[in-house]
Amino acid sequence: MERAKRIINKLKKMWAEDGVVAVYHMMCAYVTYALYDRWKIRRLRKFPPRLVKNRILFETNDDFTDNSRALFDYMVENGYNEKYELVWLVHEPEKYTKYVTKNVKFVRNFKKGTTIRRAQAYRYALTSHFIFYTQAFNWIGMARKNQVFVNLWHGCGYKANKNNRRVFFDYCLVPGDVFIETKKEFFSCSSKKLLPFGYPRYDMMLRGSDAARAFKEKLLKQSDSEKMILWMPTYRHATSERLNEETLNNEFNIPILEDKETLLTFHDFCRDNHMLVVIKKHYLQIPYDFGENKLTNIVYLENQDLEENGLQLYEFINCADALVSDYSSVAIDYLLLDRPLCFTLDDYEAYTESRGWVFENPLEYMPGEHVYNLEQFEQFVLDVKNGKDDYQAQRQEVRGKTHNECDCYCKRVLDYFEITK
Repeated sequence: MERAKRIINKLKKMWAEDGVVAVYHMMCAYVTYALYDRWKIRRLRKFPPRLVKNRILFETNDDFTDNSRALFDYMVENGYNEKYELVWLVHEPEKYTKYVTKNVKFVRNFKKGTTIRRAQAYRYALTSHFIFYTQAFNWIGMARKNQVFVNLWHGCGYKANKNNRRVFFDYCLVPGDVFIETKKEFFSCSSKKLLPFGYPRYDMMLRGSDAARAFKEKLLKQSDSEKMILWMPTYRHATSERLNEETLNNEFNIPILEDKETLLTFHDFCRDNHMLVVIKKHYLQIPYDFGENKLTNIVYLENQDLEENGLQLYEFINCADALVSDYSSVAIDYLLLDRPLCFTLDDYEAYTESRGWVFENPLEYMPGEHVYNLEQFEQFVLDVKNGKDDYQAQRQEVRGKTHNECDCYCKRVLDYFEITK
């Protein structure tokens, strides 16, 4: 009875927010799940099909992206698909038909327009020898003998665990040895499960791409700018309320730029100095709303904008002349490019109380400008314009602790698991 009430309330909310078509898809999903998928999933779990030794499954939170995508691309480019079947669980398989080649398959993960998992997704999950993912794979509910679950994860940064999340895996990647201790506590797991190999997407970031460089040049030309600073704040107001960090209570929910006056002052400063600041929204962050303010030298991008330009985020990160972040793991990743870093820390004390840190002294792992106000932020922009960089030695010192560098991160992962051509 309670379950039925929750479903009805969910449908009512969906009707109000998304309209009748969304409700129709959800109702169809509930009906087909009740009539077929639920029974099928129970049977699959009770009598799992034969494990396919050469089948490798991929899943990411945002379809066909991040570490799983980088690893998959490397495997296809280097002919691993001649030997292995590579299967992706995605929302809309039809979007990826151009990537279908020998032994490559895209399978619909959820019922259309819903988060209800299809029985077919369970079939592939239960029959794959290796499963690579970047968020969590707890939904599978069981692990079979000889299956290997590899959590490629999505970054090691400064923030402590929240809500005591439990993530299931046999192995999880971290960038370097220092994160074995932090992630052991974060995940409440054995250090033997943590592999300090770095992330497959590092190959993508270090290499970049012609498409990403062309997109950067387009943005610079449109804004009459000389250099591009990429700004990637971590989320504060998330799409899921349980993840919210109520540490910023300004007009735009973004660090430093607390109101319209500050926003426009910073924008005019960038414009007058021919500098472009690109704000990349965290995928969990509620979209920023800068109102009717006309901005040419502050550009706001979401994942969809990159997708429409055929880009992966880490290809684009390669193009940044400098990075602005705060407590996001991207700052750790960017150390490999050895370019200027800026950390916005105006809510550092509040974040310490709200979330806390994995390091006893997190500021020691932030090798760059520490800015708390607009004037300091503008000075960083000016330093980047003029090529002033006082933190190279500090970055090198921190990078030695946080990274285990190599020539090819994808190959390192595959070799460890004896996945060979």
